[in-house]
Amino acid sequence: MNDELSLAGLQLDGREIDLGRLRAGTMLGLMGSPDSTTSVVLSAAALPHVAPPPRFPTGRRSGRLRVRSWMKGYLRKADAGSGEAASAADPSAALTSFGLRPDVLRRRLDDLDATDRARLALAAAWASGAKWLTLIDPFGSVPGHLRTGLRGRFAELVAQEGRGVVFSSNSLTDHTIAEAGVADIEKDQLVALGSLEQIVTEPRGSLPAELSGVNVYSGLARKGWLSIGHSAVRARTELDGKVYVTLGWRAALLSLDEHDPAFTSATVFEAIVTGLRDRGSCLQAKLSPVDTEMGLALDVDLADLAGVASRQTDPADSTKSDASAESAEDSAATAESDAGEKPTVGFGVLHPGLGATISELRANVKVGTHVFVEVDTSALHAYPVE
Repeated sequence: MNDELSLAGLQLDGREIDLGRLRAGTMLGLMGSPDSTTSVVLSAAALPHVAPPPRFPTGRRSGRLRVRSWMKGYLRKADAGSGEAASAADPSAALTSFGLRPDVLRRRLDDLDATDRARLALAAAWASGAKWLTLIDPFGSVPGHLRTGLRGRFAELVAQEGRGVVFSSNSLTDHTIAEAGVADIEKDQLVALGSLEQIVTEPRGSLPAELSGVNVYSGLARKGWLSIGHSAVRARTELDGKVYVTLGWRAALLSLDEHDPAFTSATVFEAIVTGLRDRGSCLQAKLSPVDTEMGLALDVDLADLAGVASRQTDPADSTKSDASAESAEDSAATAESDAGEKPTVGFGVLHPGLGATISELRANVKVGTHVFVEVDTSALHAYPVE
């Protein structure tokens, strides 16, 4: 059988897209809108010699279906799609490969937890015997402490046995096994296709920008300056023409005071908090500028409840000699006596100008609050649209 599968001509919302060629022993990852990525996975599954993605039935009675019956039904479908005679094969070896005992075949689907269902889906695809496999979010239901191992085992088997896989996932870590590349598919469009590093470091869509913790804008580089719309936020650049620009969620300083001494540039703008959300260990705000000719719409981390250690002394400082340390302490003491007592920054606080403690931050910042923003323009990262 051919060692490459052409993914040209796949269907996405009635249009053809080209995802290149998939080599045996590698995987192509799809991220983006779930409806769109599922549509592309199913389009790939319709190609000759490709097994369909294992999918569990829904409905009140579906959970009572025996695993053996479901497996046989899937393998019959895989026979028709891939041309491999798998339905008569014993799937025990595939089950064992993914950490399931063969006696799982006697159980009902609703007796399996989410992790065992994920293992079962991978085992079913493997038992099809097809060289080319398709999967829809195969690791999504697996807890983190098990997910890495299961994902690694699957990647190992794919490489060892020379299979090829097209799969969807909106987890960055899942795409670490996508050696054939990652396609970003959003709003029924192929936004980008490249390596995981390219997709994340130079995002062209909202999902990789979200996953990598940056705001992304369309910008213009001209006469040595980088501009974003009509905003006064600009930076020097060697590029020329239309560009994308990213700005990290930590690359801005916020305060309730327009004249906060922490601000060091003239490009401070006023913004309104239009939304608040939790993001892992962080509290985050969505900001809209009062004047679009001055500021930018952006997401900003307000507090990090797991980031306290990052504000402590750099471990490298401990290598200083006692004399150097004493000199630094004397200098600090002198500066403190000149400038007055240095304000204490509370646990998790990233922007003291919004409140010295988390309680103050919560009291001061709500949807509708006006804040002042200074962008670290040195953190703007630009790259060509083409």
